[in-house]
Amino acid sequence: MKSRLTAALIASFLAWSSAGADVEQGRAKSLACQACHGANGQGTAPDIPNLAGQKAGYLQSQLAAFRSGDRRHELMNAIAAQLSDTDIANLAAFWNSLPADAATHGGADPAAEFRRSRLEFPAEFPAGFVVYFESRGKDGKVASKSYVTRAAVAAARAGKPLPDGTAIVVEDYANGVVASYAAMATHTGWGEGVPELLENGDWSYALFDAAKQRREFNHARCLACHKPQEKTSYVFGYAEIAKAK
Repeated sequence: MKSRLTAALIASFLAWSSAGADVEQGRAKSLACQACHGANGQGTAPDIPNLAGQKAGYLQSQLAAFRSGDRRHELMNAIAAQLSDTDIANLAAFWNSLPADAATHGGADPAAEFRRSRLEFPAEFPAGFVVYFESRGKDGKVASKSYVTRAAVAAARAGKPLPDGTAIVVEDYANGVVASYAAMATHTGWGEGVPELLENGDWSYALFDAAKQRREFNHARCLACHKPQEKTSYVFGYAEIAKAK
């Protein structure tokens, strides 16, 4: 009975709060969301849901659940944690206002610029880099090696932000040979135009094949994933970097 009453109260609150929602404010806030969910509310990949025409109350309840952590999703938890109740109501109203049968392609795509990576594979690698972390598989063989530029080690040891020009490269191995790379680097100006919900300073991220050719992928996913790591320069391995020799 208690859970039913709670659900009823939440539903009533969502219905009330959405009544005064601002669609245009929601449209402006949605720029970061459009990187994955599309400018017209059509998901940009098979695993990303369409939001156009979705019921506002449902969208609000899901965003609130992502924000509280009751619904777990690495990227959505990071985004929703930054939203106020007003933001959630406005976003729900905006997505609800879009036609559910809108064309998937065509028209302006304001999120296209920060969906793309700005990073090319560091030409000097591995010169000027040091290994700060190594993982091994169950067979005892190296599974990955993580490298960082030397200047970043000194900054991390001093507890300071990693400096402009820092690059991190992770070599992923299969059967004892390098199979692919993941990289991130920071360069002045790279963060320009990225909306606040996704902004990672001036960091950019990329995936590369064994030949160091960049793979196409949605860069905004990396921005969302690393966003909660702002206090450690948006880097998950900051503590390991500080210990590098």
